[in-house]
Amino acid sequence: MILCAMLLTIFPACNVKNAGPLKSITNPYIAQYECVEATFGEEDLLKKYDYITITLQNKDTLELSYKPKDGDAKKIKSKYQFDCNSRTLTAEIGLLGHNVKQSTIIEKGQFTISKSFCGKQLIMKFKAV
Repeated sequence: MILCAMLLTIFPACNVKNAGPLKSITNPYIAQYECVEATFGEEDLLKKYDYITITLQNKDTLELSYKPKDGDAKKIKSKYQFDCNSRTLTAEIGLLGHNVKQSTIIEKGQFTISKSFCGKQLIMKFKAV
């Protein structure tokens, strides 16, 4: 943050409006992530949903949004932590009556969630939009 302020002071010709939102400099991981691949065992879950997204709304709140093809859109809010050094996102969210805690690494605007349920592997890949 101090480095940003120093650079803006040293290079006054820089246009702050063109530099993008401050959020992208200080917390670049805060974004909306679209599910681009989702499987449960051999089943392709994306065939059953119009969309599945995770939005990191601020430094500690995320929102999971999804819409089944033949259903209503749903939103679930949860808290999360992010470790800037390891780029590890850790969240706990309530799904189907169970609290599920998961950690993953955000790398190049992408992350993967992998969890075993009922003897099948759930794999969801997300990419920043």
